[in-house]
Amino acid sequence: MNPSSSHSLSEIEEQASLWATRLEDGELTEIQCAELDAWLIADPRHRDMLATFCDLSAGLDQVLPHLSALSETDARTTSTVTPIEARPSRWWWLGAGLAAAASLAFFFGPARPPVDQLERIATAIAECRSVSLSDGTVVELNAHTNLVFEATTTERRVRLGSGQAFFAVTKDPSRPFIVDTPLGSVRVTGTAFDVRTVTADSIAVTVAEGAVEVRLGESDLRSASAPIQLSSHSQLSVQDGESEVRQLSAEVLANELAWREGQLALDNAPLREVLDRFAHFHGVGISASSEVSAFALSGRFTLADLDEFLLILETVHPVRVIRDQSGTIRVVGRE
Repeated sequence: MNPSSSHSLSEIEEQASLWATRLEDGELTEIQCAELDAWLIADPRHRDMLATFCDLSAGLDQVLPHLSALSETDARTTSTVTPIEARPSRWWWLGAGLAAAASLAFFFGPARPPVDQLERIATAIAECRSVSLSDGTVVELNAHTNLVFEATTTERRVRLGSGQAFFAVTKDPSRPFIVDTPLGSVRVTGTAFDVRTVTADSIAVTVAEGAVEVRLGESDLRSASAPIQLSSHSQLSVQDGESEVRQLSAEVLANELAWREGQLALDNAPLREVLDRFAHFHGVGISASSEVSAFALSGRFTLADLDEFLLILETVHPVRVIRDQSGTIRVVGRE
């Protein structure tokens, strides 16, 4: 994984969630319209992520391409900054598109029951928090995690784009609880489990109590699989297209969930994976050269104290930590 790319994706998710909330809360101000306009054309991923976070994604699919085309045309034909007062006409199309999508959904009927509850939760760099959802489920979020929770009359659904969360799900057999991730979904009715998805091609699902069903979708590295059943003290991990299911002892399970106490517990873990965990928590780029990336690490470290971990790393292993002016960290072999 490239930590810098992960950091960029997390920032995009946070901004998309913020813009989606503003759009749903009501009309944007002229200044906000200009800001959103600039944000949408700055990176092609912005539009897709905004559509993911918006309820009326169908409307966005129809409207935002038109909006982007207008923005690109302006950029090509105008050499000076367009006054804000001249811009609201293009945003009328966005409002009209959203309203049209809402009207169509009302007239023809939604594809699924209407959402009774919609909650967006995000943690910042190096921030962990615990929240109670509207159905009583308790969720603990690791740093740099974004999720959206929707509750209908027939199901409860979480969209976890990136990060890690532990769910203590309130039992409700009539409404299954589903966690959607870029790699697949986890389905339960009431149990306690952990989901970690830091990159689009990796996931780890760890069950503390009860049972879950995992459905892995198709990817560039793997075809879609049959549902995978996990019971208490078991874990499914997928990395680089390879999946593994294993049973965990009480000690190993506690180590896997140590992040809930702000700790990272390791038992012969490859250095590259450990650095990925610290990189995601702190939102910085951290990598290792090929000759040291497979070094095995054991011990218990405080996630919030990156400097202490790197100092211990240099003391115990023949490595050197290099920091550049941008804050990026590189671990290389000691000469």
